[in-house]
Amino acid sequence: MSRANDAELVSRLASHRYWGRTIAFDSNLEKKIAALTPEQVQAAMKKHLDLAQLSIVRAGDFMKAGVTW
Repeated sequence: MSRANDAELVSRLASHRYWGRTIAFDSNLEKKIAALTPEQVQAAMKKHLDLAQLSIVRAGDFMKAGVTW
């Protein structure tokens, strides 16, 4: 989240007020995420994501964007 953007900051503060959180919540969460190892992230993904149930959706004008698959 960008706290340098006024609109994003106002939105985040309103959300935090609703949920009873402070900006310190964000700071603590960011520290916890930064401390994760790649192995921990992979283990969590294997535990919580079922790739057989995953859908990938592509939308847009791919010819105009010059995208090839």
